[in-house]
Amino acid sequence: MPHEDRIERVGAKWQAQGAGEHYRGPRFGSQRARERDPAAVRALLRRCEGVTSVLDVPCGAGRLAQAVEDCGARWTGVDVSHAMLGSAPAHCSARRVQASLAALPFRAREFDAVVCCRFLHHLQDRAALERAAAELARVARRYVIASFWDSASLPALRVRLGLKRSEGPHGRAATSRAQIAESFARAGLRVVAFRAHARFLSQQTFVLLERVEP
Repeated sequence: MPHEDRIERVGAKWQAQGAGEHYRGPRFGSQRARERDPAAVRALLRRCEGVTSVLDVPCGAGRLAQAVEDCGARWTGVDVSHAMLGSAPAHCSARRVQASLAALPFRAREFDAVVCCRFLHHLQDRAALERAAAELARVARRYVIASFWDSASLPALRVRLGLKRSEGPHGRAATSRAQIAESFARAGLRVVAFRAHARFLSQQTFVLLERVEP
């Protein structure tokens, strides 16, 4: 499946009317679950220097906007889904753009930092991961923060042992920290830190990366 088609397929299920409201509310069953990703992004952004502009892609219903603004940066959200963007924050400092991660409509290094949450685990092969990493790195002046499913986590181990059903070739996939580091290194970024809610127990893991200047 071509890279662009794969990315469009990932966003297609969130195109329906009401998808944004569902993602902002029932998609995450508790306040603790809803706050987990924003807390991780907030903590990693606070490790970054000189960040005044942040691109959030795909931004969904804008769950990370407040975390970005808590760190003193301007938030720009990008998503392929009009339904999602319609539920994103509408206050004056928020900018919303309908576009695909496969071809972001921004200049090179336009944003101090780029955040990509809950997307990379939808990419099933190394080539797709590296193309996504390259496009995220292209528009980032210095930092990228991305989440992925850690293959060293207990949930991933249960899948490998047959104790938990695999999502198959079109579902979500776990990736090793080494593979994440290598894919982004090809795009000119180095790993600064990994952050998981509970190492080995949490599948959802964040990585903070910084541009390596030649």
